[in-house]
Amino acid sequence: MSQPPPDAPIVLILGEESLLVREAEQKAVDLALGGGSAGFNLGTYGAEDGASGAISLALTLPMMARRRVVLIRHMDKAGVALLDDLLAYADNPNPSTTLVLSGAKLPGATGGMDRGKRLENRIKKVGLVQRFQAQAVNPADFARKQAEARGFTLDPRATRMLIELVGNDLSQLNLELDKAINFMGEGGTISAEVVEAVCSVVSEAVVWDLTDAIIARDPDKGLAAAHRMLEDAGSGGAHRLLSTITWQVRQLLELQDSLRRGEPEPGAWRRMPRRKLDDARSALQRRPLDPARVMDALTDANRAFNRAKVGERRIFEGLVLGLTTTGL
Repeated sequence: MSQPPPDAPIVLILGEESLLVREAEQKAVDLALGGGSAGFNLGTYGAEDGASGAISLALTLPMMARRRVVLIRHMDKAGVALLDDLLAYADNPNPSTTLVLSGAKLPGATGGMDRGKRLENRIKKVGLVQRFQAQAVNPADFARKQAEARGFTLDPRATRMLIELVGNDLSQLNLELDKAINFMGEGGTISAEVVEAVCSVVSEAVVWDLTDAIIARDPDKGLAAAHRMLEDAGSGGAHRLLSTITWQVRQLLELQDSLRRGEPEPGAWRRMPRRKLDDARSALQRRPLDPARVMDALTDANRAFNRAKVGERRIFEGLVLGLTTTGL
C-alpha cells in the first residue's frame, strides 16, 4: 500500500476494517505535519454531522507551520451537501492543506448522480486513494508485527490461540494482544499460557458455563450461556464468538483425547476445580464428542455467518443447540 506524499492535497482512505483505516489516518496526518505537534493545524470532523466548517478550515493558511490537516471521518454517512462541497474543493484544493477523508466506503448514487464515485475519481487526479480490506491481511502476520512494534515476540502457539479466540477481527485481535502485553509489562515472548490467562472476548465464567452445558448435553443451560455471551460481546459479536466456542470445543476434544491415551489432562484443565474436572472426564467417557462432526458443525456455522450479516444470533443459537442436544 503506497503512502501519501507529505504534500498530498487530498487523501481518501476507505475500508471496513476500522483499525487499518485509523492507522492510515494517523500516518497521513503525521506525514503531512512532518512529525511535529498538530497544535492549531489539525481539525477533525464527522461526516455524519455535516462536517460544518471543514471546507472553510481547509481553505485557511496554516498557523506558524508548513501545512494544515483537516480530517473528515465516517464518509460513508456523508450527505449530498457535503459531497457537493468536496467535489468543488477537489477541483481547486488548497496547496498548503492536506484534506484526509476516511470511512468504510463512499455513499452510492442519489438522484441519478453518483457523487461518491465522482469524488473518488477527482481525488485520484490530485491526491491519493487508499483501500484497506481485512481479507487481504493475514491475521497471524498482523499479530506478530503488532507485537514486534511493542518490543515483544509472539510464540506460534500463542498466535494460533489468539486467532482461535477472536477470528480475523483485527481490532479485537489488537485489543486482546494489548491485554497480553499489559499483563507482561516489559518486552519478552508472549506464550500461549499468557494468552490463555488474560485474553477472552467474554467472561471466562460464562464460557465455562457453555462448556459444562456441552459436556452435560444440557440445551437449556447452553442457550442461557449463549445469550449471556451475546450480551457480553455486544452488537455484531455473534460471529466473533464462534472463534471462542471453537477454541473451547478444542479444549474439550484435547481433554477427551488425553483420556483415551491415558495421559495427564491438558494445561487449561489443570487449573479447574478437581470436582469440575472429574465431572467433565466422567461425562466425556459416557458420551464422547465426535471430533469430525463437531468441527464440521463449526465450519458450517462459519460459512453461514460469512454468507449473510442477518440472522447471526439464530445461527449462533442453532450451533449451541446442536452441541448441547446431541454433542454432534
